[in-house]
Amino acid sequence: MKLSALLLPALILPLSAQLRITEVMSDSNHSDPDAGGDWFEITNTGSSAVDVADYSFDDDSATAGASGPFPPYSLAPGASMIILDDVSEQPFRTLWNLDAGIKIISNSSLSNFSGFGKGGDGVFLFDDGGGQIDSYTFGAATEGFSFARFTDRTPVPGGLSRDGLFGAYESDDPSEDVASPGLAQGLPDPLPPFFTAPFTTAGLANSNLSVSEYRIRSIDPNPGDTITLSATETPAWLTLTDLGGGLASLGGTPPTSAIGTHEFEVTATDNTNRSSSQAYRINVLPSSSPLILNEYNAVAADEFLDGGDKDDVDAPADPRLGRILGNGGPWVEFVVTQTTDLRGWTLEIKNEDDTRTLKLSDHIALSAIPAGTILTFTESKATSPTAFNITSALNTSGYTWSNIWMHDSILIDQDNSTHPPIAAINSSDTRFTWSNATDDITYGPSGESIALKDSNGNGIGDDPVSVGGTEVFKLERDPASNVTPLDVNYDDSGTSTFGSPNKWTDNTITQSFAAFVAPTPPHFTLLPPSKAIRGTYVALIADVGAPLSVIKAPDFLRFLTVEEGGGTAISNKRPLTFNDIGKYEISLSAIVGGATGYLVYELEVLNPAPALVLNEYNAVDPDKFLNGGILVADGDGGDASADSHFARLAGNGGNWFELALVGDGGPGFTDLNGWSIEVGRIANSGKFVTTSSIGLISELSIWTDVPHGTILTFVDNNTAAGGLDTEVNRVDELTTQGYAWTNVYLGDPAVVIVNNPTKLAIDSNNTAFLIKDASGTIIFGPAGEGIAPLDGVGSTEIFELENDPSTSISSCDDSSDSQLGYDDGSSSSTFGSPNLFAPLGAAVDRAQDFSPFILTPFQVYLASIGFPNGNPTADTDRDGFSNLDEYLLGGDLLDASVFPQTSIDPITGTVTTNVRVNDPNFVLIPQRSPDLLNWVSNELLVEDEASPLGADFLLRNFTYDGAGTRMFFRVATQPAD
Repeated sequence: MKLSALLLPALILPLSAQLRITEVMSDSNHSDPDAGGDWFEITNTGSSAVDVADYSFDDDSATAGASGPFPPYSLAPGASMIILDDVSEQPFRTLWNLDAGIKIISNSSLSNFSGFGKGGDGVFLFDDGGGQIDSYTFGAATEGFSFARFTDRTPVPGGLSRDGLFGAYESDDPSEDVASPGLAQGLPDPLPPFFTAPFTTAGLANSNLSVSEYRIRSIDPNPGDTITLSATETPAWLTLTDLGGGLASLGGTPPTSAIGTHEFEVTATDNTNRSSSQAYRINVLPSSSPLILNEYNAVAADEFLDGGDKDDVDAPADPRLGRILGNGGPWVEFVVTQTTDLRGWTLEIKNEDDTRTLKLSDHIALSAIPAGTILTFTESKATSPTAFNITSALNTSGYTWSNIWMHDSILIDQDNSTHPPIAAINSSDTRFTWSNATDDITYGPSGESIALKDSNGNGIGDDPVSVGGTEVFKLERDPASNVTPLDVNYDDSGTSTFGSPNKWTDNTITQSFAAFVAPTPPHFTLLPPSKAIRGTYVALIADVGAPLSVIKAPDFLRFLTVEEGGGTAISNKRPLTFNDIGKYEISLSAIVGGATGYLVYELEVLNPAPALVLNEYNAVDPDKFLNGGILVADGDGGDASADSHFARLAGNGGNWFELALVGDGGPGFTDLNGWSIEVGRIANSGKFVTTSSIGLISELSIWTDVPHGTILTFVDNNTAAGGLDTEVNRVDELTTQGYAWTNVYLGDPAVVIVNNPTKLAIDSNNTAFLIKDASGTIIFGPAGEGIAPLDGVGSTEIFELENDPSTSISSCDDSSDSQLGYDDGSSSSTFGSPNLFAPLGAAVDRAQDFSPFILTPFQVYLASIGFPNGNPTADTDRDGFSNLDEYLLGGDLLDASVFPQTSIDPITGTVTTNVRVNDPNFVLIPQRSPDLLNWVSNELLVEDEASPLGADFLLRNFTYDGAGTRMFFRVATQPAD
């Protein structure tokens, strides 16, 4: 028998069978209408390209041609294409950062595609002949997450895309979606199980954890595998129950002693013995507390409350703060539910990136904070400074409001507190924990990462509260000690009520504090000024209806009762001096109806007569011109503004600032060796933050005996870079107008030492300066935009002193219609010369007056011999001639061997002496007297000739030609008229 073989042709599948529907987005979370539509993904799983021309799809009845057809396009092997609902291609591509090679077919090229149903739907794909080649049916959508499957049609674990898994990622803002458009993947090799967040939960002490709907969740990426969950390193009171399907619940009742944070480990093992482990954390919270979280601000610094712009119609605004960017900055609000001694307590503020601690001091004002107190903490002093009982309504409404500035050095123990550069209160899972003076946790953690909404209405929180960058987090129920961080009434909100009871449901419901009605503490309605300037301090405290007790105050202050109008006046007993410079605590109290009120603040005594003051600095941005505009014209259309030295150029000469040396207010000299200038900013908190420091090198002649009236400029750039090299007395008008100009190039190590020698941070962003003498005592400042002027300095402006420089200048002087001071200036800039400004009520600018510093030739002479502050009437070298006599008559006041010489010719009776002739302030007159009592100038013949002492002198000869037989002679010096 002969065997034969039957050869069968190879089975050839149509190319269309290579196409698979690999992903569907049926409920986008995007708020942007250009990216918020439905879409699905088709992937070519074969080895040959497929032309999809005239292919179609349907999302309803599986009917070929219902939607489409697709335009001609060759889908390469392994490539994916996107079919878009009614959205625009380019915004969608941009938000997902899609490569240009990924094909997108939008609704504009199709017909009859109206998107998918959120409650469940399907999509069916047909080739150009109407044959169905693939389908993908799916259930109810999860907003913002796509349905995804591998190229073999196996669903990804869990069925939904997850950020960071199998190519899925978050799209760009706004309102991110999670998906992997254009990135389909084949079934991966077997992998161990993995866990999904959250990995932290919370429970109440003495309450069973089984009531919580929190679940430990694990997923096995291998289809068909089963998972077993187990826990290790758990506290004795904690149990884990495996619910199957990769889920587990927690049980057990933590005791009071368990309050705090506990960590344990959970292991997931599948039926192929692959496993992985994950660390978990449970926060055990007190079941009640004398202080609870009420509200905190999560609005970003560049956003408005509930989004939008400042002037949006009917946009929400905080009742106290108004509608402002950042809604007042980082702040948090608590309610004291039981009268509490908060001395020594610690508030920890923690988010995803930073941790901040505020340690309260032992001040008596914190010893009995009454129940019903709305207690706020502010990062910015401008939002609210420290004050007690700002709203004092305990006796009527049951609440009072007190605020503590986080940088307060009296009520906050700053040495044991931390202040990270980026405040820890924002929309990144901020949470708060209070510990008492013995470090026991009394409340929290509480906040976004802890709070849960009750989404299914069973009274148990199950849906994490998510706070956005235009919202606040707040309690929407009446405050009470049994309100825990797990209370289901915590919520995110687009409304804000800083320092007052919360409101919700379109502001129709307001928190009630009726349970806390009690005698109200006194309310100090006037907050005294915090700085003493020009050697005086005056403040008025309103009448609180009770005598004031002084807890602490400096001894230079006095407290007087005001008869008319009531209240208490605070003033200095004596003029404040240089030795009083510094900061002082002032603490006062008063008792009304058994309730004690406090006034606590810090008084800073500024130098009453600063010797060196800030005069001007340049805030013009490098790419802008003074007063805006272009090179040839200002932004307001006027003539091009220019600097007196730099003329008109972009950046107005770069980073520079200018000081004026005023000394003791008159002509003279000051030794600046070892002095320093700190350059920095006034932070949002109100504190001065140093960014660079400039030390004036000691024992250097440039800083020794600097004349009063000297304008000192400091520049980042030298002449070659468009600035100016170091030059002493570049201008010297000291004997005529009272000022000189010395410039210092900050890159000159022979003159200055610069700490942080990069470009100085001098611009329109709250630049400020602090001047210290060689001992480190603050001579002037902080001075700059964050102090005065209050209206700020723009990026095309300069900051300048609009007043004559003197020892009475204060860094707090804010130029206004009624006061001269610091201002964002006119359109002029006067680097190295007196500022120009219009005096009060004047319409024309004038230059600063430096005439009080005009040096006489005698003072110039004293400086030239290294004796700048010599006393004219003293006899320094003890040769019998005063210092002034030696100056005028040709002596040397520092050398006793060189003194004024006088000679007499006994034959002719001619007296000869050297007299100075280059000082117009003095006139030298020969005189005679017969008795040394009566001196006259008549009957004297005077002849001058060249002096051997040089051109500044003449040799003066005078002869008596009268009839007297006895005569005495002298040269008298007297001031010129």
